[in-house]
Amino acid sequence: MSNFTLFSEINGTNETCLTDLHWTQEMIDSQRPIFYICIVATITHSIFWFQFMLYPSVRQKSMQWLYAYLGTDILLLIRFFVGFIVHTISTDCIPTKLWSLFVCYFEAIVDNYLNMLEVYILLALNICRYVQIVHNRNVYISHVKLLVCSHLIIYIFPLVVFIIQLLINWAQLRQYIGASCDIEFTNIYVQIINVIIGFLLPILLNLIIVYLNMRHIHFTSRLGSAQHHVTAREKYNRSLVIQFLVFYTIWLMFWSPNIIVYQFTSGKSSITVIASLLNYIEIALDPVIIGALDVRFQHIWRNSRMRILNALCPEGINARRIAPATTDLFRSSACDRSAASIQAKQARILTTHNNLLSASIT
Repeated sequence: MSNFTLFSEINGTNETCLTDLHWTQEMIDSQRPIFYICIVATITHSIFWFQFMLYPSVRQKSMQWLYAYLGTDILLLIRFFVGFIVHTISTDCIPTKLWSLFVCYFEAIVDNYLNMLEVYILLALNICRYVQIVHNRNVYISHVKLLVCSHLIIYIFPLVVFIIQLLINWAQLRQYIGASCDIEFTNIYVQIINVIIGFLLPILLNLIIVYLNMRHIHFTSRLGSAQHHVTAREKYNRSLVIQFLVFYTIWLMFWSPNIIVYQFTSGKSSITVIASLLNYIEIALDPVIIGALDVRFQHIWRNSRMRILNALCPEGINARRIAPATTDLFRSSACDRSAASIQAKQARILTTHNNLLSASIT
């Protein structure tokens, strides 16, 4: 293809070996920390999806954007592992350029494409919560067709942008001998457009929506305080905004360097490696942060703790018994205190959830 450029970084490279995909030892060493982070991320995501399979309470339509977001994390991990395996195992020259082209396009486009998907998926999540908070409407039931169209547009739009840029030579694929492939943008205007589309615009829209949510909650809370009454729905809406702000702030700190650096540096730059490392740290943290902020996963964790306490206390955590030894008395009282604490928290969660349902119906 005309927009495919090969950069040889090794002196005396044989012309028959121009499609060699093997990384240099320096490149392998620079990617090794990312490899370890990806292993940790695989563990955290596996635990998260294991909970998804076991507990029906977290398999809800209202969580579809979160699961779509976490799905892009899984694809990013697959993309890294595939690239790492190919570049560290492929020690022989490849006789055809087709396989080399496929690997280069895969690792150069998929990373940027998936990272752009994430920012728009979070924007869609924020818009749905805005409709829920301000208009008290469940979009996951009342606007199913619109949601399907939104998913398709979000998944197709970034890919079309990259294809168009490659076809009209606004972007070129660069393959480095002994290193990864990346995309080079031909002028500063294209880079600015990409930063606006993939970074500034969706983040600005997200901040505007967060501000509108906070203004609405502040107005309703003032109205409620004047009437000496704060509903469960208002408390729940406030918690939704706070959860999104916490998650979005952490995500933005780890994600934004990668999407910006990608536009202006090459894949061999140490800055690119650091930005990519931050991005994969964020991927490893995503399931932990989402689980810690979502009350449904907190409820699952408390149930799991109850089961562990049941296993540790043979006669049951609710049984009251008199043990002959001081150690047994201490153990029994500790089990009872833990059980009482967990049951009280579960009662509060159920009460809040029921009040929220009744408030939503009214």
